[in-house]
Amino acid sequence: MNSSRRHLLRASLGAAFLAALGRAHAAAPLKSLQLVVPAPPGSQPDQLARWLVGPMAQSAGAPGSVLNRPGAAGAIAVDAVLAAPPETGALLIGGLDHVAYSHVNNNRRPLDPFVDFVPVGAVNRDTWMVVAGAAQPASLPALADLSRRQGGLHYASNGEGSTAHLLSARLCKALRIDAQHVPYREPWLPDLIAGRLHFAVAPTPAVLAHVRAGRLQALATLTESRLAVAPSVPTIRELGHPEQVFYGGLFLFAPASLADHAPQINAWLLEALGRGDVLQSYRDAGIEPTPLALEAAQAAVRQRLHEVDGMRVAVFGRAR
Repeated sequence: MNSSRRHLLRASLGAAFLAALGRAHAAAPLKSLQLVVPAPPGSQPDQLARWLVGPMAQSAGAPGSVLNRPGAAGAIAVDAVLAAPPETGALLIGGLDHVAYSHVNNNRRPLDPFVDFVPVGAVNRDTWMVVAGAAQPASLPALADLSRRQGGLHYASNGEGSTAHLLSARLCKALRIDAQHVPYREPWLPDLIAGRLHFAVAPTPAVLAHVRAGRLQALATLTESRLAVAPSVPTIRELGHPEQVFYGGLFLFAPASLADHAPQINAWLLEALGRGDVLQSYRDAGIEPTPLALEAAQAAVRQRLHEVDGMRVAVFGRAR
């Protein structure tokens, strides 16, 4: 999809969405609420879905469930949401990798998060961390120096063109790290821990337990300031590369067929994120909740899309 057509489609959906706001009160009630997760049980997105689905379903007055559909860098979960009958209330907990890039990277029909979907809320804000195997150098500059002297380093991501891949490739370019990308369809953590990979850039909650257990080393965080959950780990800004700062996170996406329900779904999510037990679960896991109203959540998706498309241009010479 070329840039001009993408902008026209977004403008068209924006007008349609404003009209949907006025019709929200007339939207047919959902028979259920299903949070579809592009990751296996026990993963961070799965945990978030299970914390949220009960309270949201209670607010909706309908049964709630979580459906795990891992694989193909999120494309399988996306297809499940788009194929579900609207009355089932199927929603995706995911990121831009899933609704904007995974289909492109898997040679499927390109999707647009503002055409095929409606962003209906923000679930969390992620910080990212550069981690290395326990046998690797204990600092990012030392790892970069090793790569230039030795070569042959490898880093992992969950797919070609994924955000993790883009962040890693951008980091390698900035620090002159000589390393090759290894895209994974299955979890790559076991190979990193076992020493078959050298480093990775990943959301902090996904690797923090392994860092604390000594199975991995945290070399840097891609944050403005040090993290309370990892106060000894330097930030990428401290290491002289403030342009590498990045904050990710997951959003809640409804298929375009549920655009009339977007204000209602956002209200259910905000109610869930305001509950003490849900907030405690977030705090215990070191995850930052993001209770954004509908327009603010959609603005956050647009900003993230602009940022990630910029990284894609820097790495690949093109956006989508």
